[in-house]
Amino acid sequence: MKVAYDAKTCIHAGNCVNSLPAVFKIVNEQFVIDPKRASEAEIRQTVASCPSGALQITDTDMP
Repeated sequence: MKVAYDAKTCIHAGNCVNSLPAVFKIVNEQFVIDPKRASEAEIRQTVASCPSGALQITDTDMP
């Protein structure tokens, strides 16, 4: 699974960082996503709760 982030759409509500800080974090002033740090279900739930839709799941195993 891959998570895409659209900085132009993001409203910086912080839901992702507050819900899964090991996955969604700021490193050197850059937004970083490390999907290996949580279960797929946890990540999907957090992405679904993004109020702006700036986070999207891309399933890498699909053609």
